[in-house]
Amino acid sequence: MSKQSIKSNRENILRISTGGICLALAFVLSQLKLFEMPMGGSVTPASTLPIIVYGVAFGPVWGFIIAFIFSLLQLIGGWLVTPFQVILDYTIGYTALGFAGFAALKTNSRSKLSGALNRFRNASLIKILAFSIVAYFVRWLGSVASGVIFYSEYAADAGYDSALVYSMVYNGSFLIADLAILAIVLVVLYMVIPSSNIDNTVVTVQKYTAEFIGSFVLVFVGCGTAMAVGCDAANGGGYILTALAFGLVIVAMAYSIGNISGCHINPAVSLAMLITGKISITDFWGYVVFQILGSVSGAGLLQYLFSLSGKVDMTGVFDEAEGEMASWGLGANTLAGVGGSTVSGFAAGIIIELVLTFIFVMAILGVTDSKFAHGSFGGLVIGLTLVLVHILGISFTGTSVNPARSIGPALLAGGAALVDLWVFIIGPLAGAALAALVYMAISKQKENAEVSSKKSAK
Repeated sequence: MSKQSIKSNRENILRISTGGICLALAFVLSQLKLFEMPMGGSVTPASTLPIIVYGVAFGPVWGFIIAFIFSLLQLIGGWLVTPFQVILDYTIGYTALGFAGFAALKTNSRSKLSGALNRFRNASLIKILAFSIVAYFVRWLGSVASGVIFYSEYAADAGYDSALVYSMVYNGSFLIADLAILAIVLVVLYMVIPSSNIDNTVVTVQKYTAEFIGSFVLVFVGCGTAMAVGCDAANGGGYILTALAFGLVIVAMAYSIGNISGCHINPAVSLAMLITGKISITDFWGYVVFQILGSVSGAGLLQYLFSLSGKVDMTGVFDEAEGEMASWGLGANTLAGVGGSTVSGFAAGIIIELVLTFIFVMAILGVTDSKFAHGSFGGLVIGLTLVLVHILGISFTGTSVNPARSIGPALLAGGAALVDLWVFIIGPLAGAALAALVYMAISKQKENAEVSSKKSAK
């Protein structure tokens, strides 16, 4: 037997044996349930991770094969309902994961079989996450399509008029939570495993991780406070407590992760920084993704802890007869204070969120402008400004001024929070964009006036 044949056989044995290990690990993880989501579905501890790592190590063909086999293994879990569901809900989505890791490799690295761990570390984490998000989205679409048939008899019992909406919320809740876990594990592995290359990826990962942590803490503490004390007319004291909770989180995070990522923890703030040229378009999207993942993780942990401890979510509805939550609020933003999900309610919500975000972002741009010295009190000023807008806004919309803060709780709470969610995305983004444009205009005028004054003095 030639040396080439021996080498080829060894490579095939390595592919097959490693594939078997990855499949076994992925399947075991898929059977472990961390917690049950409010809208149904059990979250597993990143069972797709071994599939992605395998795709990095051995390329697309073998990655597709292993991912496809993994999708078939899911049938052992007893989830087979119809062939239609299997194809849409598992096979397409999981098979797409086979390409996620490989697509992140540089072209000259794809032909090398050796050094799988090193190849994983030297691959682009951002691309791995991007393709993983696409794969999860593909699976979500398939799950929704199959769920329209499967969940048609359950939608009404869950309080939904449409099986499509119920399927979207039901499948989206646990798939997003699972994706958040995957992202966390990938980031941790990426930072722990040493790299043979010198690049700026670690710095990027550190920034995105900081944004994840900040968004997680914001939702966990801010929304958690609202859940604990309530923010309705009967619990008026909850207004100021919740406002302080959100503001104090910003103060704490500004002085802890501010030097790492700038402590945006808010897609609206990131948009303003993009418009003013302080971050790149790549960092903008990276920040937004990790801010949303942090928000979803914070909301998920809150729901789990409140359920575990038997605490009542004061922003939800508690069923006295059953002794359990009839529906979770999770501190989500809604339009209940402006008339609900009506045309006038949507208009009022957008205007309120636009104006409050404008005020908040203007303060951020002013205090962080390097052309004007403000000392080391920037974090305190920004935090107090968030308290300010919350004091007024809570009675209207619960105060978002932050799409990520709204997305996490809404996705898990469902109901009106999910229906109204678009308002808390469009309003803050529009307010932030307006604030950025206005601030650039007025600060430029001041700068020009100072230059003219200096020339006149000469």
